[in-house]
Amino acid sequence: MASASTWFSCTDESVGNPVSDVDKRERQSLWSDKGGSALVEAAIVVPVLIVFLSGVFEFSWYFYQQHLVAIGLHDAASYLARSSDPCNPASRAWKTEQEHAKNLATSGSINGGTPRVKGWTGAMVTPQCTKVDNPRANRLTRYRGASVYIVTVSTQVPYSSLGFFDLVRMRSPIISAAYSERAIESR
Repeated sequence: MASASTWFSCTDESVGNPVSDVDKRERQSLWSDKGGSALVEAAIVVPVLIVFLSGVFEFSWYFYQQHLVAIGLHDAASYLARSSDPCNPASRAWKTEQEHAKNLATSGSINGGTPRVKGWTGAMVTPQCTKVDNPRANRLTRYRGASVYIVTVSTQVPYSSLGFFDLVRMRSPIISAAYSERAIESR
């Protein structure tokens, strides 16, 4: 009976230690096994790539919206600079042309319509004129002597995010732009 118990013993030195040999072989095979490594790598890399690509799309959309605002302001300033009576606050036509320019900036049409950028309204567009003295110089009298008027159209538009800024808990930026052009017609 005593010999039977030693026969089945796992700690007998003559038989070896089969439990520890199995553990050793399993550990070695797990470290050398490459079957699941792609899945583990993908589980680590895919969320990082998704965040990165979301950021790329968000900033691309932001720059596109900023470009649309800049184009609208350019159109409005050009319209006002070429108006019939630019920078004359007493003129009824100038007030009407300012409203048309605001519509042109935000929608691309003097009559208004769908805004170029979501949430951008004519009330956010600020046209203004600045008088610049243009004194006569020695040899430049042909081009000098009268005042020059500069039409500036500016705006600040809250950017409507695609969701990336909310995901990373950041505030959405404000698109702020201005465009100036010299008034071409005389007062």
